[in-house]
Amino acid sequence: MEQVRSDTQLSPFFTAAEAAIYLRLEESTLNAMRWRKEGPCWRKHGGKVVYHKSELDRWSQDRDSNPENRPKNKPKKGDDDKSDE
Repeated sequence: MEQVRSDTQLSPFFTAAEAAIYLRLEESTLNAMRWRKEGPCWRKHGGKVVYHKSELDRWSQDRDSNPENRPKNKPKKGDDDKSDE
């Protein structure tokens, strides 16, 4: 089994290969999901695609088969409760 990260790496950012290992996916699957806008949120740092650990965890938890374990949806910015109007 490949190790996701060495103990000397303190960055919360994963390369696509590291993120795929972390999520137990093939890197090609993660890349295809990114192109289809179905995968976890990603960023570009100097032209390199990276994933933040918290985004990988959130994306995974959003797919929990038990709805009670899924994070609650936060209201979007500007979506105030207008039921009082």
